[in-house]
Amino acid sequence: MTDYIYARTSTKEQNVQQQSKFLADKYPGALKVEENFTGITTNRPGFQNLLKLLSGGDKLIVREISRIGRTTTEVLLVADELKARNVDLIVDNLDMNLTTPAGQMVLTVLAAAAQMEKSLLLERQAIGIRRAKAEGKYKGGKGLDPNIIKTAKTLIASGMTKTRVAKQLNIGVSTLYKYLALEKENK
Repeated sequence: MTDYIYARTSTKEQNVQQQSKFLADKYPGALKVEENFTGITTNRPGFQNLLKLLSGGDKLIVREISRIGRTTTEVLLVADELKARNVDLIVDNLDMNLTTPAGQMVLTVLAAAAQMEKSLLLERQAIGIRRAKAEGKYKGGKGLDPNIIKTAKTLIASGMTKTRVAKQLNIGVSTLYKYLALEKENK
């Protein structure tokens, strides 16, 4: 029975070691897995390798639910898989084991709330863009996160179709092709 800490940030500018150290101080002796990778998908190399290591009686400790995934469906799938394998999922900022019946109820509500907050953020952003366009101030979007393209290339190299990769990463197929072509041109 082993405790594992999973610390993740989406960009290299964020400090994954800070998150990891915070958890390590609370859970001494736990093994740490740190990753700078987008949370858009649960198909992250470090996370997937960690999931393969976990076995009955182990604990997976994360700082908050969003470290697991960004959508309710993904988070619930991971939690269900861990429960079926008798692995506890501990979310530190809730001080709760999410594989218990009460924990699963809380997980469902909070994962849905996190997904709703992301949707509301995108909605507010779209309102702001429409206003800026109407005022002639809109300069365009900033483009895709380079981590998404990196993830896409990894998934494609592993044999996944581009259509499936685009769906997994929640981007348009044409957008994926465009960014892959741009990368090829810039080499």
